[in-house]
Amino acid sequence: MHLSAGADPLPDAITFHADQAYPESVAWSPRQNAFFVGSLRLGTIGIVSPSGGYRQFASDKLMFGSGGIKYDAKRNWVWAALCDIGVSTASSPQTQGKTAAVIAFDAKSGKRKRYIDLAPLVPGAHCANDLAFDGAGNIYVTDSFAPVVYVIDQKMKARVLVSSEKFEGQNFNLNGIAYHGSGYLLVGKHNSGDFYKITLKPRVEVQIVELSIKVPGADGIELLGKTSMIVAQNQGHDRAMLLTSIDDWKSAKVQELAKSVVSFPTAVTTRGKDIYMLNNRVDTLIDASANKVSDYVLQRLPAVKNE
Repeated sequence: MHLSAGADPLPDAITFHADQAYPESVAWSPRQNAFFVGSLRLGTIGIVSPSGGYRQFASDKLMFGSGGIKYDAKRNWVWAALCDIGVSTASSPQTQGKTAAVIAFDAKSGKRKRYIDLAPLVPGAHCANDLAFDGAGNIYVTDSFAPVVYVIDQKMKARVLVSSEKFEGQNFNLNGIAYHGSGYLLVGKHNSGDFYKITLKPRVEVQIVELSIKVPGADGIELLGKTSMIVAQNQGHDRAMLLTSIDDWKSAKVQELAKSVVSFPTAVTTRGKDIYMLNNRVDTLIDASANKVSDYVLQRLPAVKNE
């Protein structure tokens, strides 16, 4: 057991059963005292209690596969980035590789509050992967198949924030995203392991973060304070990586924080000072010959000092 200041102790590993849901992302909600998780296969949002109980929370006919999950404390909503990579029970030629949207539900009732389609903003393939909020209520969304980052303003109007050749590549490109309190974004690129700093003022600019080593398979990310970031790394690495920066994310030192207890970590969330990483086993979903699984693990990571 581990005790955080202001929080009850939770297990080092929370195992939960969700029938072949393959949750891709996780977000802690203090108001619900629970974790929200998505589902690549079912396109649903579920709730995991601290004791490991799971129940389906929200579903919608427009959800083919839910990727990044974020809890919106100001509105008491839970948001999901939507993408269809062809593993959903509802996949079709009309949606596979063509879906980029975000959806929001009331975190108490499960009633749908918003659905915003991003795909019409950019031609070509799409996969909305992850999202982040700033202090003003703007929402930033990555697309793994289109070389763009979208922004949705406080009035829920969407546009392309930035398009860059740096975001192009094979398979999954942009993935995790976080808003830094100093007024910029940090995004990871899954296939190459690069990270980018996107300044927002006085103008939008993309700058590569000089890393001590790259992080191929970089998936979900979580900023801790201003100088530390946790990255869930998969694609055969299966571990949590710690990135630290002392120069406002012009560069960062990269080191391993912990190995994952089971395969394919995809997301990280914080509960007080506790850091939990979701291991979602999607490697067994993509492999047609593999036995499908229904048990998933939220793994508590070692404590990190941050500023």
